[in-house]
Amino acid sequence: MSYAPDTLARPAEWWARAVCAQEAYRGSDLWYVSRGDGGGRETAIALCRTCPVIAVCRATTAKEEAGKGLKHRFGIRAGMTPRQRWLAEQASSQDRPAEDAQQRKRDRAPVVCGTRGGYQKHLRDHTEICAPCRQANTDADRRLRNTGTTKTTSPERSAA
Repeated sequence: MSYAPDTLARPAEWWARAVCAQEAYRGSDLWYVSRGDGGGRETAIALCRTCPVIAVCRATTAKEEAGKGLKHRFGIRAGMTPRQRWLAEQASSQDRPAEDAQQRKRDRAPVVCGTRGGYQKHLRDHTEICAPCRQANTDADRRLRNTGTTKTTSPERSAA
């Protein structure tokens, strides 16, 4: 058996309670089994899944391996193989753009009456359109026909 050194730094406060840090498993190549040794891999994964600090281990592993390719991940960590961890990172990175868009939507200023956005909100909500919103929409339509955009070109024009 070959010895695979543990070169990743781990915070002592949580890692000391980890299953892989117990004397029986420390320094063992159980966590670095080859691809063909499915039984050894399953044993390591099963041990990991009983670990009291698996959630912290998973978060730390994700942080340490963030952005690294599959070829730069080694061993069973947080109850997952290198490929499983890589796939989990890929899946979470695909979810981020949607989350970012939702956050931007929540961070927007609320729509107020007297603007084209207010007019469009009345339409979306199926509410009666107030006079200031109707006027703002009319002004925006006129600007669109004359300039090709609904945006005001200068602060003076928006006050007029």
